[in-house]
Amino acid sequence: MAKLFTLTMQSDRTLFINTLFRWLNGMEYIWLKAVLPSPQDTPITSDIDLFIREKDLPNILFFIAKQATVKTFNIQQEWEVSFVVLHFRDGSHLKLDLLTSLVRRQYCYLSADYIFANRVWQKAVATYSSNVLLEHALLFNYLNHAGLPEKYVQHFEAMTSFEQSALVMFINGKYGTRFDSIRQMAEYSPSARKAMIFHLDNGSESSFQASSHKFIGFIVNKLRSKIGLPSKHGFPRMITFTGVDGAGKTTLLHDLKAILAEKLQKRVVVLRHRPSLLPILSAYKHGKKAAEAKTVATLPRQGTNGSKLSSLLRFGYYYADFLFGQVYVWLRYLLLGYTVIYDRYYFDFIVDGKRSNISLGPSLPIWLYRFVAKPDLSIFLYADAETIRERKQELPKQDIERMTAQYLDLFRQLGEQYEGQYVCLENIHRMASLEAILSCYFSKSQALADPPQPQQTFTKQPASMASMVC
Repeated sequence: MAKLFTLTMQSDRTLFINTLFRWLNGMEYIWLKAVLPSPQDTPITSDIDLFIREKDLPNILFFIAKQATVKTFNIQQEWEVSFVVLHFRDGSHLKLDLLTSLVRRQYCYLSADYIFANRVWQKAVATYSSNVLLEHALLFNYLNHAGLPEKYVQHFEAMTSFEQSALVMFINGKYGTRFDSIRQMAEYSPSARKAMIFHLDNGSESSFQASSHKFIGFIVNKLRSKIGLPSKHGFPRMITFTGVDGAGKTTLLHDLKAILAEKLQKRVVVLRHRPSLLPILSAYKHGKKAAEAKTVATLPRQGTNGSKLSSLLRFGYYYADFLFGQVYVWLRYLLLGYTVIYDRYYFDFIVDGKRSNISLGPSLPIWLYRFVAKPDLSIFLYADAETIRERKQELPKQDIERMTAQYLDLFRQLGEQYEGQYVCLENIHRMASLEAILSCYFSKSQALADPPQPQQTFTKQPASMASMVC
């Protein structure tokens, strides 16, 4: 019985590894420190190290999130590396180290271009040449004041004497060391480390400017993690869903919340429209509970307020809630690591003020948006008027078309003016839309580092996710 349990415990893990490496063949990657016949032979106590291009990191995380075998996974993102711990349905687990640079302290000791230039294939798995494998293992350990680990010594000693001699000559010739054999590398030598550092100090990757930048980045990232701030590759911590009634906001919001809470094990809080530090205005007349019950029972956009002064006062009240409430939300949730998802947000005051019984026009609300907390990811969901009315018949066709056009124009404008993602997504098929949202969620850090052009971000979204650009 115990033996059967052990076999079952490894099945989901093995299936995932097989699927991962088949999928990885579509991109540029390296299986690092490859001394085993294949990744599937990795012991359950060991990690799998992958060297990837930084632009591909979101795609890999998105791939992991979609795997049915993965029950939950945790991500710890540090400078130039993401540690991903996966827990599978059958109780097994796996740790992936996703590296985008080989950095030790201030030294980028092997460049990405050099690593990929020495890529070789081993049974349909991409790894690097024996020269670079030895170079990598040796530099990593010697920079940490340690000798070459025994598993590498045994791996290289299994080669022919000629191959071993060639590897030793390569290391000595490049780094000015004086090793006589692979076995000698196992014994840490301060003089060998000094020779390696001399070589690194004179390389282009470790010029004073480059090494200072790497070292400062390393320190900044450590400080960020200590005080709870998002790292360089931090995921969206504030997400908003916007759209006319019937666009499917609530359904997709709860789908996303479930994935973040269950698979990524993130703490998630959902807020409706605004921080709500201040109660709705009718609460002062009817009491909080009665006012909320009345709001739920009444169709939206039924107010008859046409007064500019009254609208200005109402807007000023709710705007104050955004100004002061955003500080509360930051202290209460964001600072403590929560992901905050808004079901509607400030954008409704710009396009659909009537929903809050406000008749002001967009000019003042859009100007004052500069003082409102900006979401990391803002999603506008839309569909054609016929589809919307099949879901909900609360709005006439002309209002749906008018507001959809206004929201699309607003998101284009905000995407040009502010950081973050302002994504317009045509929501026809629920699962395709959810995949598009997840893709944008995992690619958020890339979007901030290299903002997309507006015409790319706001492409009309067909049923397939393939053309979704965020």
